[in-house]
Amino acid sequence: MNLMVPRTCSEVLPKDGDENRETHSRPLEEFRSAAGYVLLGDPGSGKTEAFKAECEALEESACLTTARDFLTLDIESRPEWRDKTLFIDGLDEIRAGASDARTPFDQVRRRLDKLGRPSFRLSCRDADWLGDNDRRHLESVSRDSQVKVLRLDPLTDSDVDRIVNDRLSGGDAQEFIDAARERGVDGLLRNPQSLIMLAEVVAEGGGWPQSRLETFEKACSKMVREHNEEHQLGGQQYTPDQLMDAAGRLCAVQLLAGTAGYSLRNSEADGDYPLLDVCKNGSPETLRGALSTKLFKSEHNSHFVPVHRHVAEFLGARNLAQVIAAGLPARRVLALMTGGDGIVVTEMRGLSAWLAAHCGNARADLIERDPIGVGLYGDIHEFSREEKRALLEALGREGSRIGSVFPTATAFGALATPDMESVLEELLTSSSRSRDHQLLTEFILLILGQGVALPGLSRILIEIVRDDTWWPHINIPALDAFIHLHNSQDKTGELKELLADIQSGRVSDPTDELLGTLLTQLYPRDLPPPKVWDYLSETGDRGFIGRYIVFWESKLIHKSSPEDLAGLLDSLADRLSHLRSALDARYLHGLPLKLLAAGLEARGDAIETNRLYDWLSISIWDQDLESSSDGRESILQIRSWLEQRPEIQKKIIVEGLGRCPETDEFRYHAFNVQKRLYGARPPNDFGLWCLERAVAVADTKPHVAEHLLELAVRAHKPQSASEGLSLEVLQERVRENEKLKTSLDRLLSPPPSPTKYRDRDTERVLEKHKQRERQRLDAVRSNVAALRENRAAPALLYRMAREYFGNFFNADDGPNAIAKWLRDNRDLIDATLQGLRGVIDREDLPDIDEILSLREKGQMHYLGLPFLAGLAEIERTAPEDPS
Repeated sequence: MNLMVPRTCSEVLPKDGDENRETHSRPLEEFRSAAGYVLLGDPGSGKTEAFKAECEALEESACLTTARDFLTLDIESRPEWRDKTLFIDGLDEIRAGASDARTPFDQVRRRLDKLGRPSFRLSCRDADWLGDNDRRHLESVSRDSQVKVLRLDPLTDSDVDRIVNDRLSGGDAQEFIDAARERGVDGLLRNPQSLIMLAEVVAEGGGWPQSRLETFEKACSKMVREHNEEHQLGGQQYTPDQLMDAAGRLCAVQLLAGTAGYSLRNSEADGDYPLLDVCKNGSPETLRGALSTKLFKSEHNSHFVPVHRHVAEFLGARNLAQVIAAGLPARRVLALMTGGDGIVVTEMRGLSAWLAAHCGNARADLIERDPIGVGLYGDIHEFSREEKRALLEALGREGSRIGSVFPTATAFGALATPDMESVLEELLTSSSRSRDHQLLTEFILLILGQGVALPGLSRILIEIVRDDTWWPHINIPALDAFIHLHNSQDKTGELKELLADIQSGRVSDPTDELLGTLLTQLYPRDLPPPKVWDYLSETGDRGFIGRYIVFWESKLIHKSSPEDLAGLLDSLADRLSHLRSALDARYLHGLPLKLLAAGLEARGDAIETNRLYDWLSISIWDQDLESSSDGRESILQIRSWLEQRPEIQKKIIVEGLGRCPETDEFRYHAFNVQKRLYGARPPNDFGLWCLERAVAVADTKPHVAEHLLELAVRAHKPQSASEGLSLEVLQERVRENEKLKTSLDRLLSPPPSPTKYRDRDTERVLEKHKQRERQRLDAVRSNVAALRENRAAPALLYRMAREYFGNFFNADDGPNAIAKWLRDNRDLIDATLQGLRGVIDREDLPDIDEILSLREKGQMHYLGLPFLAGLAEIERTAPEDPS
């Protein structure tokens, strides 16, 4: 390993001690004060690397040596061993091939005693550690008569990520890990050497093997190769094929017998861990050699189990296929895997699936007995066309059970190959609309949306999208499959035609899922920013949050380049008055603010002031959203952007005042200019700048000058915007202009009664806020009965739940957030909370299958968040347990 990954370990307690005491995973470095310890680990688990790291950390006070050198070299010629903490690596290496495992171990003890019993650390493979017997004898040469036995923990997720990133030059660790999981070899990721070997299998072939079976074969083959020369020279040598076959024998017997693993010592053997002699036809030496490979790991003491069940099933089936090829009838093997009904029993599904992959003689029977398991747990890549067809037909007879594998349809991707095109066409063009055939059709469409592109099915797929005789949701995977083909050939014209037909109503799309899919696919390359707003509508099924809403809430911005964002904001500024009702109906109130925040960051510094002013005008009436989860974060981003650009703030003021009519309405419009700054902190010299600007335009723009002077007067008090400004400066600068001097005297005189200047411009601002508040409260008020009777619209409940959980920048949450949102209207608050609490009892609440199905399609049910809010409310209002 090139990368040093800090390791953790767990203590192995002695049998005569407190075995029930819980042991915790701890960093190896925490045992540096121990007089002596033994570090156990599976083959390739990183014992040597851990010793190197510990020895380096202790610097001059420690010395690392191999067990062979420790026994062979003269103590007198090794002064570096004296008065040091000794790291003795590889007890298993000197025990390999020894007629009596105790002899080299006793030699280690003798030498430690001769060196004056220094602190020591000894590493050993689990298979070669003789448990408490070794511990007791080692304690006799420990300076405090104690020896801890530690076992290295498997790699953590972050460890795996770091190692893969280190080993795959230019590769993507998460992509590698996901690919390993898809192929069922993720069990190999927790051991450093098996992880590295798996990466090498990929690297050596220039990519992942073509099939899952090939991946397992190559990975297992590498794992049985013994790289340690000490083991090769010290004991019997076996070829990789011999060890693979022996490992397969061990796994086959273990899985068929239902045992946990094997024991190497008679005293430790029991029903779960029998001795190796249960494998009648295997050489004991070869079987023991197989246990010493990385295909097995030590569970505790002398008990050994396969490194992962998937590996055991692969190797076991490989061995059974060899036995069947040698003459054993396949049906005799299948009888051991099936119940009285002829169906493969649950615990044998992985073994039987791999047997179908390895053994053509058993394949037809296994397809019939467990078609789902054959695809999920094995590998159908090498099946013939007739066998694939038989598998599809068997899947069609599975009824609703096939729906359970929709999320893992990728495992069946080998069914969508060029040789299967005519078979798939036949099934997809069938006139049957039975429940089982519709389920099979949806399953095939899911496979086609992820596998090899089959352009010949393009026409059929688009016909399914347009055909309303299918179940309404089947057209969605059909469109996904068509788009998958589109990636290999240009189908943009057909997609745009479909978009137009959906918009006109010629193609049914009641849930807007087709529309959301097409928008995601076509925007922005084939559907430019100004045109995308044509597809923001008020109508549609709001039973769940699907692709359509996800497009507007996240993908629109994510897919937009800086130029696209600018185009979106330009067109939105022109059309906002017409789009406002659709934004409200779809609960997309915060979208303009999100776009504005993203657009400012991407292009705000590069555009002309007049365009920037139009952008900032988009959401000036949405700033009351700061009190809700919809717009708060965006407003803070916009505000921060403006605060970092004081000169742009000034340009916006100039632009806005220049647009105000020089009439009696000027004052109203002038104060609305400030709203384009979204409450941003003004520049430090803002007051002085306003004063100088007022003087400069006093003769040409008197209305503007008077307004700027008023802003300067407001800023001259001790504030952040008063730099360089004082009462004396104000009076000095306006002395030469009689109109400004008169205005300044008026502005500095005692204010009139508070109500006098609540003139029409201020009233208009307040009325606008009140109007939006009334609309919100009226919407809830009109649904009070529905909330109390547990029949409120899911979309309304979702909006309420977002408020319940959404106050990220505010101490309010739960009922307090709802109270603030509803302006402390007690009746509305009670109804809202009652409605949320009732969600868990609604008849339209989705079941787990529906939730998983929606999630697989990138959707979310509107009742999901209200359900969580309801649970939180029920827990909050539950009476306290008197105990």
